Amino acid sequence: MEIGSVQKVIITDYLHDGSGLGRLSGQAVFVPGALAGEEVLVEITAQGKGYVQTKLKEILLAHPSRVLPVCPVYGECGGCGLQHADYELQLEIKRRIVESALHRIGGLRDVAIQPVIGAAAPWGYRNKGTFRIGRISGRAVLGFYEEGSHRLVPKHCEHLFSSSVTVLLSYLEEVLTEQGFGKEGHIDRKTEIDHIMIRESRYKGEILLVFSCFDELAEDIKYIARKVCDKFSMVVGVCRNNKGKIHIVEGRDRIEEKIDDLLFDVSAKSFFQVNTEQAAVLYRKVMEYVGSTGQELVVDAYCGTGTISLFEAQKVRRVIGIESVSEAVRDAKNNAVKNGAANVEFKKGRVENILPKLVKDGLRPDAVIVDPPRRGCDKRLLEAIIEAGPVRIVYVSCNPSTLARDIKRLAEGGYAVAEVQPVDMFPQTAHVEVIILLQRKRY
Repeated sequence: MEIGSVQKVIITDYLHDGSGLGRLSGQAVFVPGALAGEEVLVEITAQGKGYVQTKLKEILLAHPSRVLPVCPVYGECGGCGLQHADYELQLEIKRRIVESALHRIGGLRDVAIQPVIGAAAPWGYRNKGTFRIGRISGRAVLGFYEEGSHRLVPKHCEHLFSSSVTVLLSYLEEVLTEQGFGKEGHIDRKTEIDHIMIRESRYKGEILLVFSCFDELAEDIKYIARKVCDKFSMVVGVCRNNKGKIHIVEGRDRIEEKIDDLLFDVSAKSFFQVNTEQAAVLYRKVMEYVGSTGQELVVDAYCGTGTISLFEAQKVRRVIGIESVSEAVRDAKNNAVKNGAANVEFKKGRVENILPKLVKDGLRPDAVIVDPPRRGCDKRLLEAIIEAGPVRIVYVSCNPSTLARDIKRLAEGGYAVAEVQPVDMFPQTAHVEVIILLQRKRY
C-alpha cells in the first residue's frame, strides 16, 4: 500500500491507545479516532512490518454511540483521545483494552474482567495539570503539546479542570505576556519557564503553583507569585522547581486534600491520583480485596503520600509503606500523624531494594499491595513478593501492558488471578486504572 493512498477499512477492535484496529491485505491497520464496527476511509501515512499507520478521512458507517467532541482542539491535543465515543462506550473500550493486554501479554484467557467502574463526573475531574508555555501573535499562551510532538496547542482546556483553574490560567497568560515569557524561536532555557504545574484540592479549593525554571528567573517568579496571590485567595502556595529541587516563593509547598474521612498533605513533587473522587472508589476496592480480620500485616509498595496505607491502617494490624521520593515519605508520615494512625511505618528507598532485604530478614506479610509507575514492577520486587508468600497480592496499575507482564510472573510463582476490576480514573482518554486480586494457590 502506497503512502498517501486512500483505502476502505472495517474496524474490528481497539489498540492500547484507543485507536481503531482493522486489517488490509493481511496487515494490521491503525486508525486513530475510529470505533469498532465502523466502516471508514483512511489515508496511509506510514508503514511498518505487518502494519500501517493511517489518518481517518471519512466515516462511511458510524457507530451508534459516536458523538461530537466538545473540545475545539480535539484531534490536535493528545489529552482526550476518546471524546468521539459516548461515555458508556468509552468504558467498554477500556475493558477491551485491559482484556487484550491480559490475553496477549499475560496469557490469561480464562479471567473474568468486571465492567469498568465509571466516574460520576467524566468532565472537570483533574486536580493536577502541567502546562507548557508558548507565544501566539505576541501573546503568551498555556496549553499542552500535540501528541507525539513539541508543537504547543494554544488551549488550556476548560473541560478537564475546575472553573477556578481555568480563570487562573487566563490570568497567568496575561502576566506572562506582560513579563515577556513564551518567547518564539531558539531561546536560552535559563531565561524561559519550561512549564507550570497546578495542583488543586477538591476538599478546600486550595491551589499550588509550581514554576519549572532555572534560578536565574527567581525574581521574575517572585513578581508573578505576588501578583497571583494578591488576586486569587485560593492560591496558597507558589514554588520554583529547579532540577527537582523545590523552593518556596510564596505561601507553602503543599495543599490539603480529603478522601472519604482521611486528610492528606500533598506537596509539589508527591504522587497523588489526579481524580480525587475516583481515587476514593479505587481505594475502597483495594481494601475490599485485601480483606481484614484486624490481624493482618500489609506491605504497601510504592506508597506515595500514604493514601492506600492509611486506608488499610483503619482495618488491619500493621502497615509498612515503602516509597523512594523523599517529599512523599515526609508527606506520608505527616498524614499518619494527621489521621491518628499509629500502626503505619513508612520506609524511604527503592522498593526493589528494601522489600527483598525485609523478606531476607524474615518479614512475612499477609498481603502485599503494589501500585507501581507505568513501567511496572522491578523483577527483584516480584521475586521478593513470591518468596514472602503473602496470601493475597493486590496489584494496582495505570498500564495494562506492564501489569499483564508482571501478573504472568506472579502466576508462574504460584498465584492465581481471582478478580480483575478496572476503574476509570481518566475519562475521555484511553488510560485506565486496573486492580487485580491474586491469591496464593494451595498445593
